[in-house]
Amino acid sequence: MAPTCSIEITLKDGALYAQATGRGALRLWPESENEFPLKEVNAQRTFVRDAAGVVTGIVLHQGGRDSPGKKIK
Repeated sequence: MAPTCSIEITLKDGALYAQATGRGALRLWPESENEFPLKEVNAQRTFVRDAAGVVTGIVLHQGGRDSPGKKIK
């Protein structure tokens, strides 16, 4: 991801949403514990976990590219 881009993941009413910088929030639909394809656009997000199972980052898969990002909070 670009240094100026961030993705905020939120939990609302039992569902996860992702909102990229300058974009609207999109619901994440779980395919597995870590894989979340988007229905609105041809993209997928994968949560990256450490050995203890704690989420440490995310990878955006879109347009044949894999763009990793680190968890900030």
